[in-house]
Amino acid sequence: MYVSVPKAACTSIKWLIADLQGEDPARFHGALTREVGRDMTIHRRRRWQHTPMLHQLPDEELAAISPDEGWFVFALTRHPSVRLWSAWQSKFLLREPKWVERFGDAPWFPRLPRTTRDVVEDFQRFARSMAKNPSELVMRDRHFYPQTGLIAPDRSPYTQIYDTAEIPQFLEHLAAHLSAQGWRGTPTLPASNETPLRPLRSMFSPDVVDAIGSVYREDFDRFGYANVIPDKLEPADGYDDSAIRAIARLAERGERIGDLALKSQRLFALTKANQREIKELKHRVAQLTAARGLGEGVAGKVRRRMSRALNRA
Repeated sequence: MYVSVPKAACTSIKWLIADLQGEDPARFHGALTREVGRDMTIHRRRRWQHTPMLHQLPDEELAAISPDEGWFVFALTRHPSVRLWSAWQSKFLLREPKWVERFGDAPWFPRLPRTTRDVVEDFQRFARSMAKNPSELVMRDRHFYPQTGLIAPDRSPYTQIYDTAEIPQFLEHLAAHLSAQGWRGTPTLPASNETPLRPLRSMFSPDVVDAIGSVYREDFDRFGYANVIPDKLEPADGYDDSAIRAIARLAERGERIGDLALKSQRLFALTKANQREIKELKHRVAQLTAARGLGEGVAGKVRRRMSRALNRA
């Protein structure tokens, strides 16, 4: 049983599980949604066919899910500051279409950067706003919600909760569990990198450190992260011009993907509506045929002409 934490290797773990469960990747890739890459379509929960969610299980099956009953129950967490940076970058700086629609008018929404300073200032503004308004809508989204609240470690029986730095150990433990169930193979974690920029030391000014520490204090304490400032930072003092230009290109492509996805959704909805109308008209023709005693040949011609006309429309 996997309890997911967004921005903590969640996309990769879900693809691993989908592979183990025999899910069809084409079902995810064909989704008419606004994800900006194929990898992200794994989060379309209705596309899963063989992997139930906990709320879909009856109480007696839920009661049996425990390490004491042979289950491998796990979650992965990530350093809160790095997780925050990753979520802010992928959702806002890179302008994922759904997030632009929901939060594009917010005063903390980042500009398309032209310099390193733009990136630093906009991330800092978001962190300060988050601490000032912890009940803001964005903070209730799973990508920004504290990890402690997502996985409830004091209420749920886990085999182990891993940090993302412990992924090799997690894969080793998972392989041992699967082997004990008769599965043969080596579980591999597909790479998924949605955030090209690493955080800079200059982002973590004293007030930003205080802001992140206050919002995610329970995560820092519960999962043993000693410092708000993460260890793995961009070694340079800033991003080179090519990296800043790449952000702008990725953001523009995300906007274009969003445009096409919305148009596809509208066309799909129109097609379904036309199909329903055709079905209704065919039914009405059948009723008229029966009521007026029209020959089947005449009625068939009427139905075919009506279908052709509607299909052209």
